[in-house]
Amino acid sequence: MQDSKKINLDLITQDWIEKNIPVKKGKLYLFFKRATDIFFGVIGLVIFVILFLPVGLFIKIDSKGSVIFKQGRVGKNGKIFTIYKFRTMHDSNVGKEEKWREKNNSSVTRFGKFLRKTHIDEIPQAINLLMGDLSFVGPRAEWVDLARIFEKEIPFYSARYLVKPGMVGWAQINYPASKSVLQAREKFEYDLYYIKNRSIILDSEIILKSPKLFFQ
Repeated sequence: MQDSKKINLDLITQDWIEKNIPVKKGKLYLFFKRATDIFFGVIGLVIFVILFLPVGLFIKIDSKGSVIFKQGRVGKNGKIFTIYKFRTMHDSNVGKEEKWREKNNSSVTRFGKFLRKTHIDEIPQAINLLMGDLSFVGPRAEWVDLARIFEKEIPFYSARYLVKPGMVGWAQINYPASKSVLQAREKFEYDLYYIKNRSIILDSEIILKSPKLFFQ
């Protein structure tokens, strides 16, 4: 049914999903989860306030448009929420982010490439953490337009919506950014493993391994 890191979609059924996803979690885990989100949210908010003026200035110098990028993402129970990031694309492309994020996409600004490589563009998501839209650890919140494609093409994809999405996840640290539906399907197998097996230990492992994402 599963190897040490993911669950094979070819081997599961709707009955299996209903029996195994989601696993009810105790109060200790839920407390740990929210405490972790608030901890990283407060740290992120402080960094966001410090960086807003210098980063915002470079964004404005590099290209026209707003400093903050806003986009609808699919959250827990399929609820749509607005995610916040530093803008990394030319203003004409804001609101229609490319479907698969290419590092050298021409729509990304020069400074935007730096922000993406260092993940500084994601710091404003501290607001989402404190608002409760995101958890620090969980399946990445997908862009609405792309999520609709995956819902049609990938079996049981809506199981992702049974837990709160996160900034860093099991799939991220085990699989590179997907560039096709086929790769997104395999990445979802890691998300499904996390949803079934999430725990304080697994979340802690993801947090400890997340720094390696800065070197991808």
